[in-house]
Amino acid sequence: MRRMTAWTCAALIFTALGASGCGSSSSKDEQGTQPARVTHIAGTPFTRVELSAAADARIGVQTTRAVARTSPTGAREVVVPYGAILYDANGVPSVFTNPDPRVYIRHPVQVDRISGSVAYLRKGLAAGESVVTVGGDELYGAETGVQGEER
Repeated sequence: MRRMTAWTCAALIFTALGASGCGSSSSKDEQGTQPARVTHIAGTPFTRVELSAAADARIGVQTTRAVARTSPTGAREVVVPYGAILYDANGVPSVFTNPDPRVYIRHPVQVDRISGSVAYLRKGLAAGESVVTVGGDELYGAETGVQGEER
């Protein structure tokens, strides 16, 4: 009975990982299209990640708008949810913006401070820009080629 429970648990975990969008970004989806297309933006250090409709739905990307605030010293700051901040392998913070439907661009940002669930930015983002709050890690994986293990 214990062995059956362990196998059932393993099967459920495997199924959940596949359903969460942790599969390979190089494999094709049900419609035979690439889930993500990554292209370099000419004349910039940025890349553009464009998701298929199926991949976007599977990941469940959520966004919010960056907000301008005045700091206690009178300086203008851009504020985003701390969950929007991603850190690369070197500790450099960035956020994904969402300029068009299913299109995402990662921008390096300079974090001034973090207070609770809010990040105050010095540079890298304008107020009003749409930033990814859920799904940024999957977008980063698609952009950098980090993929889940194929089964």
